[in-house]
Amino acid sequence: MHIRSADLADIDVVIALDHSYMTDHVWQMSGRDTSSEYNAVFRLARLPRELQVPYPHDERTLRRVLHRCDRVWVMEGNNSRDILGYIGMVSLPWQNTGWIPCFAVAPAARRKGIGTQLLRTVTAQAKADGLHSLTVDIQTKNYPATCVCQARGFRFAGYSDNYYSARDIALFFAYRIR
Repeated sequence: MHIRSADLADIDVVIALDHSYMTDHVWQMSGRDTSSEYNAVFRLARLPRELQVPYPHDERTLRRVLHRCDRVWVMEGNNSRDILGYIGMVSLPWQNTGWIPCFAVAPAARRKGIGTQLLRTVTAQAKADGLHSLTVDIQTKNYPATCVCQARGFRFAGYSDNYYSARDIALFFAYRIR
């Protein structure tokens, strides 16, 4: 297995990956706004049963996101067209940050360190590019992804309501590059 820059031939393989995930927790938001204060609280709630959640982007949207990335990396399996995961980054040098708009690991390859290796790759590139931080958006339902990012040093940095096409809330996590 190794990580390499994606090429155009990889796009269809990446899009065909099963992006859905299983979760037994969700982040629930409650909030209260007044004329002088905004409050939002996120609480982790355990679900009564494990739930399979679809990826928030359809194929057409994902294809557009991938083409807008400045860089995309894939984790290859033993076969050069066996893609186990990928990550994309958009550089925003005027904000000294990199944005991770797409990141997934194939279900059979999860919990094997592939996500961590992909995050290390994008972090190293962001550092080489002189960026100061990385930001990723995650659905409130994607507890596994929030765990991976938090374990790798990403910290909660905000949220956006109705962010995805299904009107889900996005949690933003940021990593400070040292």
